[in-house]
Amino acid sequence: MLPFLFHSILEMRKEKSRDAARSRRGKENYEFYELAKLLPLPAAITTQLDKASIIRLSISYLKLRDFTAHGDPPWNAPSAKTLKGQCPPPPFSVSKGNV
Repeated sequence: MLPFLFHSILEMRKEKSRDAARSRRGKENYEFYELAKLLPLPAAITTQLDKASIIRLSISYLKLRDFTAHGDPPWNAPSAKTLKGQCPPPPFSVSKGNV
């Protein structure tokens, strides 16, 4: 009797866990497809995207939108990729003289 009860409780826990995971995935999918609808793409394309594509395209879109809003950074601006503690090389200077 005791092993049967233990098995029954274990099965109920597994089922509850599966239901919770299924619910979580459903909510996650809903959010991904809502995000896909915000992309500047036709609905025929956004409905066919998988999660990884939605993330990739969303990140690219945000980077492009930021770039178009601020333009290309000036040449003499320090790069974000400059190592900490190192200064970027000075910009070129042009002297007025014989060329």
